[in-house]
Amino acid sequence: MASEEPTNRLYVGNIPWSTTVEELRGIFSQCGGISLVDIPTGRQGRSRGYGIVEYSNVQEAQVAITQLDGHALGDRNISVREDKAPTKSAPSKSGGGGGNRGSTLGDTPAAEGCRCYVGNLAWETTEESLIAHCTGIGPVIQSEVARQPGGRSKGWGLVDYGTPAEAEAAIAQLHNSELQGRSIIVRLERAGGANKTGGVNAGRPEASSGLQIVVRNLPWSTTSEDLRQVFQQVGNVVKADSVCHADTGRSKGWGTVLFETTEQAQAAIQGFNGVELEHRPMQIKLDRYD
Repeated sequence: MASEEPTNRLYVGNIPWSTTVEELRGIFSQCGGISLVDIPTGRQGRSRGYGIVEYSNVQEAQVAITQLDGHALGDRNISVREDKAPTKSAPSKSGGGGGNRGSTLGDTPAAEGCRCYVGNLAWETTEESLIAHCTGIGPVIQSEVARQPGGRSKGWGLVDYGTPAEAEAAIAQLHNSELQGRSIIVRLERAGGANKTGGVNAGRPEASSGLQIVVRNLPWSTTSEDLRQVFQQVGNVVKADSVCHADTGRSKGWGTVLFETTEQAQAAIQGFNGVELEHRPMQIKLDRYD
């Protein structure tokens, strides 16, 4: 976990959107032999504002951290640190230009206590405007606005800071601040709830706790993480499940969301019942069997 061996793989954050793999390679090759440079991109092929650089050995990577952390690139000061995030599968290309980590930022682990969830975003809010709004607290390592397959914003995003102290300061200063006409919600991003399929309390008598809602008419592509992020705008989500068929893993088109308080559950029903998620109006009611 925290005390691992030094690595030859570096995370380079806060790079300008226009930065190319060749530019990054040119800067970091001053410190040693590079075996890989990658700038991950989002679904629309746009840079996510960070890169990965891999050196031939650990010593060269440490030199790069010492010399290039805080280095000016365009109008930004980049952050350089060891890349400790467990990757699903390291890119096999040795110089290629990004885009091979097709997952969203929410699938990429952040340092403990450094990631903020930002909700109630205006539909037109972009990564650039979100970073501009959040940078005053401290350098933003990376940021992403969650989007539907068609490219439309889901109304929330994630922002990674360099330290837990900066993330806490962002929550204190930016929660309820105005961004493009909307009062935004800022809170610490929590690890996703259980991703188990099923979740149906079959055969149990009605005995509602008032804490859990059932969400129906969901798009087939909706994941448990999508559900959690949507409803985190109204309160602390303890658990979110997009219910799937056990044999195929395909969504059944409905799910459940468990909140910390009954007030939050009621706020979710009042605020989101009938609201469209990927062009489908959600049908939300209290779970009578939880």
